[in-house]
Amino acid sequence: MPVRFGPFVLDPDTRELLRAGVPVPLSPKAFELLCLLVAHRPKAMAKSDLQDRLWPTTFVVEKNLANLVGEIRDAIGDDSSHPQFIRTVHRFGYAFRDVASESATNPPARRSGTVSCLLKWDRGRERLDEGEHIVGRDPDAGVFLNQPGVSRRHARLTISAGQATIEDLGSKNGTFVGDQRVAGVRPLHDGDVVGIGSVKLVFLVLEGPHSTETEVQGTG
Repeated sequence: MPVRFGPFVLDPDTRELLRAGVPVPLSPKAFELLCLLVAHRPKAMAKSDLQDRLWPTTFVVEKNLANLVGEIRDAIGDDSSHPQFIRTVHRFGYAFRDVASESATNPPARRSGTVSCLLKWDRGRERLDEGEHIVGRDPDAGVFLNQPGVSRRHARLTISAGQATIEDLGSKNGTFVGDQRVAGVRPLHDGDVVGIGSVKLVFLVLEGPHSTETEVQGTG
């Protein structure tokens, strides 16, 4: 069953780790380790137990396991000094913090009258609920775009009180709605094309006080 944590979806069955619909590369052993830690969350797993599961017939030094943890942290942008997901248990092993939720493909029911939107681009998509969402090249951004011309914290997209707005955050190349550069806070409407650096995104309203559609089909 797929598991969501932060902006990621881990699917052990398809052996995929996705962010905004885009595969995140991991070596086979690192992927297996991540699946083990997530499956046993929030329980801490001993290094010896992890080594036995990952290399059941081969003796390996402890550094091999630490290298795999480092690979996972690099892939998901987790800081070992202030970990959000993978916690080091001193002189014992590792644990995955209990921040994951099951059934990523079946999100909880939404409150009546709230708005849910979708951003689609040629390399992925991201569903957005009410609140603030940072768009940019920062791995911690709500909408992660690792593309040319995108600033680390490029723009802020806000969904509140049944309306969506976008605001440029001082990006080098600007934020555009259609052909117009965003200055200040600009409202967004269903079907708007948003330019973030070299990336063109289509903004779609999926659910809202005046919408009965479950998903609007757009380009991408």
